[in-house]
Amino acid sequence: MFGENFHHSATRSLGAVALAVGMLAGSVPLAAGAMAGQQLAPATRSASLSIAAEVSIDLPARVRTTDNLNLRTGPSTAYPVRVSIPKGTSVPVLGRASTGWYQVSYNGRTGYVSDYYVVVANVRTLDSLNLRTGTSTNYRILITIPKGKTVPAYARASNGWYRVNYGGHTGWVSGSYVTTYPKPPSAPLRSGPNRTSKVVLTFDDCPSSLSSYKSTIDYAASANIGLVLAPTGDCLSSYKSRYGVDLASLARVKGQWVINHSISHPDLRPLSCRQVGTQLGGSGVHTNFGRPPYGAIDGSVRCGYDSRGMAMWAWTRDTEDWKVKSKSITISRASAAVPGDTVLMHMQWYGFSPDSLRQIKANLAKRGVGVCRAYRGSDGTGAIVRTSVKLPSSLPC
Repeated sequence: MFGENFHHSATRSLGAVALAVGMLAGSVPLAAGAMAGQQLAPATRSASLSIAAEVSIDLPARVRTTDNLNLRTGPSTAYPVRVSIPKGTSVPVLGRASTGWYQVSYNGRTGYVSDYYVVVANVRTLDSLNLRTGTSTNYRILITIPKGKTVPAYARASNGWYRVNYGGHTGWVSGSYVTTYPKPPSAPLRSGPNRTSKVVLTFDDCPSSLSSYKSTIDYAASANIGLVLAPTGDCLSSYKSRYGVDLASLARVKGQWVINHSISHPDLRPLSCRQVGTQLGGSGVHTNFGRPPYGAIDGSVRCGYDSRGMAMWAWTRDTEDWKVKSKSITISRASAAVPGDTVLMHMQWYGFSPDSLRQIKANLAKRGVGVCRAYRGSDGTGAIVRTSVKLPSSLPC
């Protein structure tokens, strides 16, 4: 028997389904869930399933079969079978019918497969979650999924709950603490991916002008200095709209690294996990490391970064350049860095200039301390190489 033949009509009556690939979705923590046995029987209370608006969500590039599955000439079991696709096969998606069935290609043949027996993506739990028989906490608990587990997902209900499989059970988990992002890289909070004895000079927020930004990153490249820049999403949007330039891309071309710094730089602690995740998306830098505004961190902030597959990178030495507003003091404080330090400065203040970088590097060199180099590939030789959007687990300083 093929998987499609086991599809219950009651489930099919819920309509077309779609998985929100790449969207932040979540799940309810175990502590927030109702007790086992509180099942709501009427099907009318179940959340309806619906096609998501975004094409990238509605139409994934590939799906993987979860059972031996018939490839049919049309989008229902009423159509003839072309061939059987073995369980566990990943096939490219060509389209999707209004019934929810996927049009796919397999072994040179094109046809349709039931959406009920294909995995569209995997989701990762952000907390211990109850797997339930339906799409609310009123339904019975089947099993508890531990925090950090990655499980296959088949569908997403209109209220954000996902139909997943774990431990031999198929059921539903709330979307508030589930993510489609991979686990964040493992790195110390303050030193981040700098695992060397070199000093990393980092600059947050937004440059005062495009000319100052270009001259500084140009100098850094020519002086073999590798900066880590953390622009806000609002800053990126502003320069994009005014000048048609992508500040992050300009920096990467010059061998500099760019990390996330939220969209609008709020204190993230009053926000929920999902709201924090939203602040890390949108117009912000989409990468695997980010700096929490003000260095303000609590459980909700940690959850938000985890939900975006992003590790937090703070700092070990703060120049407080925004407070002292002095070029000489900023240079002096940055020059006092010790091997392995991550130094915090800001693009709109006095440390972010060719002359300041020149003095800081020279002062550190007098004490036998080096700065992280501009990216020239893993061997550190040759011409400047464009840095990747995602940072390596260990910066090649």
